[in-house]
Formats: sequence, C-alpha cells, structure tokens
Amino acid sequence: MKKGFVKRFSASIIVVLLVTLSTFGTAGAAPASSSLPILMYHDLTTDPSRTNSMTITADRFRLDMEFLQEFGFTPLLPSELVSITQNKQSLPEKLIMITFDDGYHSNYEYAYPTLLSTGMKATIAVVTNSIQLASTSDTPSNSLTWEEIQEMVSSGIVEIGSHTYNLHNPQYHGNSAPDGINGVMRLPGESQSAYRLRVGGDLQTSLQLITQHSGQEKVLYFSYPFGAYDSWMQTLLNENGIVVSTLTNPGKANPSSSLHQMPRYRITMQQSVASLLRQTSVATPTVANVSVNGNTTVLPAYNIGGNNYVRVRDVALLLKDTASSFDVQWNNSLQQVELKSFSPYTPNGTENKPMSSERRTVQSLIEPTAADGQLHMIAAYNIDGYTYYKLRSLGDLCGFLVDWDAASQTVQVIA
Repeated sequence: MKKGFVKRFSASIIVVLLVTLSTFGTAGAAPASSSLPILMYHDLTTDPSRTNSMTITADRFRLDMEFLQEFGFTPLLPSELVSITQNKQSLPEKLIMITFDDGYHSNYEYAYPTLLSTGMKATIAVVTNSIQLASTSDTPSNSLTWEEIQEMVSSGIVEIGSHTYNLHNPQYHGNSAPDGINGVMRLPGESQSAYRLRVGGDLQTSLQLITQHSGQEKVLYFSYPFGAYDSWMQTLLNENGIVVSTLTNPGKANPSSSLHQMPRYRITMQQSVASLLRQTSVATPTVANVSVNGNTTVLPAYNIGGNNYVRVRDVALLLKDTASSFDVQWNNSLQQVELKSFSPYTPNGTENKPMSSERRTVQSLIEPTAADGQLHMIAAYNIDGYTYYKLRSLGDLCGFLVDWDAASQTVQVIA
C-alpha cells in the first residue's frame, strides 16, 4: 500500500479520529487564558553550518510547526488578535502567534510552504527599503520581493507588518550600534519634532509601500528593530494605526492588558518550540479496541487530552505478520524513536506488559520521531519507559490505514 495514498486518506479522516479515538465524556471546553506565546524567527537555511542566533534550519521550522499542529494550537494574525480583544472575547487556551523579522527570501521559499502544509499562520515584519531594492534590481538578494509578499498575503495565512523603512541600522550593515542607539531610538540631543520628522517619516514610508505593493489594506503590526523601545515611537504608532507591536525580550504576552511592547520567544537550534511549549497532561488508563484486518484485540492505552495513546511496540507486534509490519528502534544518543515502514519487526519482550492503573501527570516528548529517515514532530509521551502514540499518527508514518467504527467502538486498522 502506497504511503502517499495513506497520508491523503488519513488526512481526510483526521476530524473523525480526533473525536472517536478518545474516551467519550472526558473532553471539556478549553479554559480561557490571558497569556499568549509569540514566537520570533528571522532567517531559514537548508545548510546546518549556517545556523546562528538568527537563523535556523528549514527542517527545524517544519518540526516546530508540526508540533503546534499536533497539539492543537490556533495561530493568530494581528488582525485576528485585534478583533478578539476589541470584542472582549476570551482567548482560548492554545493560541500562538508566529512572527518573522526583516523579510528574508527564505520566509517565502521555506516557511510559507510549511505554513500551508501545517495550517499555521505567520506575520512578517519587513524592512521595506530592502524589499523595494530586491523588487526593482536584477542583483541577487536574500530579501523578499513584493511579488512574493503579494502571493503570501493573498493566501490569507500571512500578514505583513513594519520593521521600519530603513532604520535597521543600515550604517552598521544591520548590526547593533556600538553606542547602543539602535533602530528607532532617539539620537543624542534630538528634539521630539526632529524625531517625528526622521522616524515618523520613515514609518509612513514603510506603511505606504506595504499597502501599495502587498495587497494588504492596512498595516496593524510593528516590530521594534533590535527590540529597542522608545516612548516617542509609541505616539507615532498610535497616530498611524499600528495597534500591535512587539519587542525581543522573552516571556508570554498578556493581550488583555496591552497589545503593545509584547515579549517574544526567540527560536534557535538550541531552543525548539517542542521544548518551549512542552505539554503537561493527565494520562488516564484505559483500553483501545483494535481490529486488524477483521481480527479484534484489546490494547492497553492512556487517554490523554481526549485521545487514546498506545505503546508503539504493542502496535508493531500486532502488525508483525501483516503486509504493513514496521520496525521499531531506540536511538539512545539522539534520544528518539526510529521507525522503518514495511519492515519485519523483532519483539524484544517488552510488548504488552501490564500497565499501571494509576492516573498520572505526563509530559510530551520534545524530540522528533524518525520514520524512514525523515524526522517528524508528532504527539507522543514516554510513560514508565514506554513511548505512546496515537494510532492515527503511527498509521500516517508507517503506511497503514486507520478508521473508526462507531457502532462497535473499535479502531479499524487495514494493514
């Protein structure tokens, strides 16, 4: 059975499985929350040797977005955040805001396809002078072009914000100033009227270029270059309709208090989203009725967040003599599970061991799972030394079909 078909089939039943692979009656409404984690990215690369505090690999970004998708985070754009707060609506528990600074071409080349495939959304604060130069010159550039920006904006999953027109320290090639006066900070001895002319003029140029070339009617978001705040800038933002702004200090934002000067978490190769937003849940012992090619059995399971999770080796043993047999290995050095689809499985004696009858608090895995050499960030938990997954996730990775029979309350596996 081909994996491409499996993935398309599994995606079509994802909504059903999210409900029916759960224990009925345990799910409740998400509690309201006043905190909002905002993620900060800059550039992406496919070359691991080029990563630094501002650049991560495209694969790492994909894993970050897969984590958010797997654990049900809802991405917000500035316009959506403003709508919620102005209408005084409660923020659901699992909201996330994804931001990029500067406007690198990699945001279009690598981030945008990942956003599309995972259902995430992002806000890109651009230095419009760089965008203008990239759009009007034949010289190769690592900045976005207006054409690329238009495509992303028209998709509805990307909004554009301002990172100034040209106040990202161009005199220092975009790097921090040796005198500590960065971005929109006032100059020594500068009057407020002179500041308004210099910085306010820059902001207006930035906003005019964005609305003229992006297809976006309004600009609601501003990201402070270097996270360098100046109180005089706040007045200019208010006058120009900017209602959301962010800095670079870490921490969760509190939108119910203010949409300005919000903190953000910088994501690096050392700080993944899976570790930053690691999930803590209550695991309740239960059983999963599973039918494999018409033969029904019972697997021990934990119900976590309304979904049943089963031990990966129990599933591998169950499918051992089918066409969809898969191998399971543990890579101790990388601390990750490695799966190989359509491969023989050799039991190691840990399968189908008795499971504790106690409810317990558990945390999600922060390392990805490798399937046929490809890393995936899927929802998984390690409990008492065993790794637990949703059957749907294992089916997607290893090439077998998973469905739900509501009449018999049985998970059906076609392998």
